[in-house]
Amino acid sequence: MAKERTITGHFSPSRRYFENTLGTEFDFTQSTGPYEYLLGALSGCFYSTMASFPASSSWNSMDIKVTGRKREDIPTTLEHTMLDITVHGAGNESEVRSLVLRAAEECSIFQTLCKVSRMEITVKFES
Repeated sequence: MAKERTITGHFSPSRRYFENTLGTEFDFTQSTGPYEYLLGALSGCFYSTMASFPASSSWNSMDIKVTGRKREDIPTTLEHTMLDITVHGAGNESEVRSLVLRAAEECSIFQTLCKVSRMEITVKFES
């Protein structure tokens, strides 16, 4: 059975936010709005996909910086999305690069966005 996720957006002149089914609230502000949440969701989905692979223990930690550039024409979907991945304490850099490529194929949010956006991934390693 497919997992279902639900959020509820609340919008008034004084506050804009959404909440999940647990009641946890996430405010929309000038620096955090729909696209910030979308890009954050992409980073979380990408990491969760990588961590689900059997070889996921081959690094200590990972940072995924996601930058999206929107089109100016309507609809203003993303035209270019960049994932800058920094892997800390990788045991096998070649294996991690392979897992990144596999995650790009299997991450549902990445695959959804690649229908409208040119996707770019860079990977760097730090001890």
